Amino acid sequence: MDVNNLMSSMQEMDYEAILKNLDGMGGPVKNTLMIATVVSIVIGLLWCFLGLKLIRVWAALLGLGLGFGIGVGAGAAFSLKPNLILICGGAAGILLAILGAVFYHVGVFLIAWIAGSSFAFIFLQPKDWKLGLACLGIGLVVALFTIRFAELIIIIITGINGGMSAGTGIYSFLPFDKEIIRIVVIAVLVVAGIGVQLLMESGKRKKRTLENAKKIREQHSTANEVEKARAMIDDLDKKPAAAKKGAAGKNQKKKKNVTKKNKK
Repeated sequence: MDVNNLMSSMQEMDYEAILKNLDGMGGPVKNTLMIATVVSIVIGLLWCFLGLKLIRVWAALLGLGLGFGIGVGAGAAFSLKPNLILICGGAAGILLAILGAVFYHVGVFLIAWIAGSSFAFIFLQPKDWKLGLACLGIGLVVALFTIRFAELIIIIITGINGGMSAGTGIYSFLPFDKEIIRIVVIAVLVVAGIGVQLLMESGKRKKRTLENAKKIREQHSTANEVEKARAMIDDLDKKPAAAKKGAAGKNQKKKKNVTKKNKK
């Protein structure tokens, strides 16, 4: 397979013309296209406004798809039988899905890598495998930044990706045919999605801070109660000792008085 020719042919395809032809066919094709558009809008809105909150769900789904693709590619590279290729794809997909869903940072890394690579492919539009690898490298760099700024980068990535997907779908239902309208719809969704996610994350951090402060107050309160109890015990211990000393002093005075009388 000539990868360069394949990517060149994909770049030369007029996808808008294909979609218009499908839309003009009517019947089941048109209904399927409409359902797919609605699904893309719903998923896009969820990505846009709940990208960080549903991070484990997205990580599991993307991990399943990515793992399946890697497993199938590896199986095909080793010239395995079709059934074994599917088994390899399924095993790799399930493994990555579990890792992404269970381990938070693995899921964040997967999402950032896939989304970053997708953005690079959209903007650079590679026509050979070398530039394609460069796009994957750009996605890897974005993913590495999530190690330090996980929440912020995921919010930005999911806001942009979800806004673009939902905005494009919504635009297809509008009675307009101007590119500027599509850009405005996407921009509004992206800004709104990122803003909502930032507010939600801010509220989450504020709640976490209040909970930590409450725990610290409880710990200090417990420590103070323990100190008071110790002080009371020390006071109780000191009082009998003082009483004993006082009694001993009185006894000694009595003994001295008795001895003085006897001497007289």
